[in-house]
Amino acid sequence: MLLTKALLAVFAIASTATGAAIGNQKEQPNILFIFTDDQDARLDSLSYMPNVQKHLVQQGTTYRNHYATIAVCCPSRVGLLRGQYAHNTNITDVSPPHGGYEKFNRLKLGEDYLPLWLKKSGYSTHYIGKLMNEYTVNNYNNPVPAGFDYQDQLVDPFTYTYNTAVFSRDGEAPVFYHNTYQTDVIHTKALTALKAQRNSDKPFFLWVAPMAPHGQFRFDPDGGLESIKSEPPISAARHADLFQDVKIPRRPNFNPANQTKTASYWKFLDRLTEDEVDELDETYRRRLRALQAVDELVGSLFDELETQGKLDNTYIVYSADNGYHLGQHRAYAGKTTNIEEDINVPLLVRGPGVAKNKVSDIVSAHHDLAPTFLALAKGDEHVPAWVDGGVIPWTEHLQSHPKPASEETFAVEFWFEQLFNEYKPHLNAPSGANTYKTLRVISEKYNLKYAVWCTGEHELFDLKEDPYELDNIYGSSEVSVQLLDRLDALLSVLQTCRGPTCRDPWRVIHPDNKEIRTLTDALHQKYDSLYRRFRKVTFKECLSYFSAANEEPNDLLLHDEEQQDVPYSSPSQLVAEQQMAFVHQDEQCLHHFDLSSVQTKSPLAMSRKEVHRLYKLVPQSTDPVGHNVPSEAELEKRASPVPQELLDNPVDWVKYGFYSKFGN
Repeated sequence: MLLTKALLAVFAIASTATGAAIGNQKEQPNILFIFTDDQDARLDSLSYMPNVQKHLVQQGTTYRNHYATIAVCCPSRVGLLRGQYAHNTNITDVSPPHGGYEKFNRLKLGEDYLPLWLKKSGYSTHYIGKLMNEYTVNNYNNPVPAGFDYQDQLVDPFTYTYNTAVFSRDGEAPVFYHNTYQTDVIHTKALTALKAQRNSDKPFFLWVAPMAPHGQFRFDPDGGLESIKSEPPISAARHADLFQDVKIPRRPNFNPANQTKTASYWKFLDRLTEDEVDELDETYRRRLRALQAVDELVGSLFDELETQGKLDNTYIVYSADNGYHLGQHRAYAGKTTNIEEDINVPLLVRGPGVAKNKVSDIVSAHHDLAPTFLALAKGDEHVPAWVDGGVIPWTEHLQSHPKPASEETFAVEFWFEQLFNEYKPHLNAPSGANTYKTLRVISEKYNLKYAVWCTGEHELFDLKEDPYELDNIYGSSEVSVQLLDRLDALLSVLQTCRGPTCRDPWRVIHPDNKEIRTLTDALHQKYDSLYRRFRKVTFKECLSYFSAANEEPNDLLLHDEEQQDVPYSSPSQLVAEQQMAFVHQDEQCLHHFDLSSVQTKSPLAMSRKEVHRLYKLVPQSTDPVGHNVPSEAELEKRASPVPQELLDNPVDWVKYGFYSKFGN
């Protein structure tokens, strides 16, 4: 049976649903959400996507101050699905014990999240592509992700292989598609799902999540698991010769002669060699080529919306789970850092009431997307009170929403023992933890980045004057202690905020003064004594996971006996005092494991050779694939079930290197 027939049956059933939530469906718009993997906003990748430019940039608004609050795949995706910071989802890694699909379900996070809220609002909901790490051939139906009328998920360990496309539809046994480029499979499935809406008046939410431009796994031809490596993405065959002369933009922070970013591991990074820079340029080209199939997908979806006459009643949103760096501040290739290249992500929006061909400086983050989608869907009542995010004012109507996104502040967080480079592990920093809390405060008047590292080090960048983070002004005479006190207080609230305190941290600091809404308001000297009383953000030790006990003070304010007669020190004195107080631990993050969070279903003990044999049960193309996008009928002909032997043998894919080295 062709995919369309199955989908039409699903939609027919969904369209007969009754309930109050569906009563005002004629007023509800459709929502199409296109969500790429590891796509930068700062390295110009969007400029090489003509359909994105035509349909979204020129016909919608580019929100250039949109951010991921944790710069790695699984935690970022879960935070978006739940509308929360990672310190509240407690998904802080891509794999066990601190992340992945098993932990997501163990914490019951999938029992109250975006697709279920949309269904309660009267929507049919659909997901195609990459959901999150550790959704595998062994747990694809244990449980089936809740809340989707139709879903076709990529399954591990084949998610990160462009030429071996393996999917599970609606929790059914996975199938693979012979000699078919993965993004093209997503293209055909997404277009088919959208076509199935032609005769339905019910509003839909369609989330399309290509894996591009993430890197992929590769094995040496004669090697086993010992030869597993990562490499930059590969394109569809039809795009293999594009962009031969394109290079990474050479901005001031690209492989600088003098390393000016020196917190934790940054100080240990050597300048990249000419050969390494050449490799990064080729990585950049490969990423751009991989995105061409995504761009074609975008064009097809817009064509279908126009054919259906639904384009004018559909919000189309384009974003990515996190950004990406390539040589900035000497870091080879990857994400997980707090530099703008890693945390600033694309956000393009088109739809009713959204300005066309406009660039907006509105501040927002991924945890704001879910409540914003529900506001568009007229389903505010289904957003739980514990959601951290607020509504982004994309339209005039949303500007007056009672639960707006934070006006100018948010935090970025991460926990890990070191910085991992993708593709070249030997270029990892030899020392330095990658655990930090970073505050961003952005307005027309200022653009500040303030970071506290678990090592006790601090960074403060004025990005209005220094957009490439070249001058850490923390401790300099140009920074007042009064400003640092405000930044410390904000970060101390956001460090472990929950719900409304994330959207409006000023209410925690000034509970009885609603006039304080911005940093400018708070800088009045009459509040100096209050801000002197706030505890500074610290970590008791460097951990590779979130621990409230390691980060939360007993209270935010110093007790009277602690703060009386505390004089203002000069910033340089503060730096010296913090350095003296910091107990040096060789700057290595202690990789503690919470045994209570380890998956309860024990995989079978087996040799690496046996794991490799099981992996190879799904045939992989050795020739280039992706000469054209298959039709629905062609795709169905290429489908074959994944061998039952692979499904029946639970494998701890993490243990054998499928995530721990590079599979973020």
